[in-house]
Amino acid sequence: CLISLTAQAEKPSYKKWITPLALGMASGITYNPFSKQTQSKIVAPGKLTQLDDYTQYGPAILQIGANIAGFKGTNEAFDQAGIFFLGTGIYAISVQGLKFSIKEKRPDGLEKTFPSGHTATAFFGATVLAHEYRDTHPELVIAGYTLATATGALRITNNKHWLTDVLMGSAIGIASAELAYILYPKVRTQWQKLNRFTLTPQVAPAYYGASMTVGF
Repeated sequence: CLISLTAQAEKPSYKKWITPLALGMASGITYNPFSKQTQSKIVAPGKLTQLDDYTQYGPAILQIGANIAGFKGTNEAFDQAGIFFLGTGIYAISVQGLKFSIKEKRPDGLEKTFPSGHTATAFFGATVLAHEYRDTHPELVIAGYTLATATGALRITNNKHWLTDVLMGSAIGIASAELAYILYPKVRTQWQKLNRFTLTPQVAPAYYGASMTVGF
């Protein structure tokens, strides 16, 4: 016997791609010497704070906290984790691939500025948070995108990235989350066909546990 669980895929919608497309286009528009010169005149040299090294993980921490608190998301904790890891792989490969292909210097003179990995991480986490809790806990969504926006702004004020880097990083983060939600149901279905063993974590306010199924 074999017991399997399936996740429902969202209906196709082109609206979800408007924001990352617009951010990507804005990044292309600001990818020029004039934009960099203008930013250099406005932003004072030197790093002001290391807060952006932590705020990039803020949305992901909010999602973990929501699960621990027992907040009901669109997907179960196991599926949320699967979507998160799949999307993380997508944006990490995208960001690092562009960094190695487009060897632009940062405002502080260091290498590999385009795009901003911190911003991609933050907006990816915020978009996943929005998918899970926009209907039940919109305050978490607002907090997530606030942290993501703050991360991008701090990368600029800390002279670690140009505006074009931050805009493209946010576009990649959002697009990676959207793509992960499209691909995950298919990936999980194929995984279940190949594996007859599943381990599902369970998180509740009063306990932590896991359920295991074995096909035979």
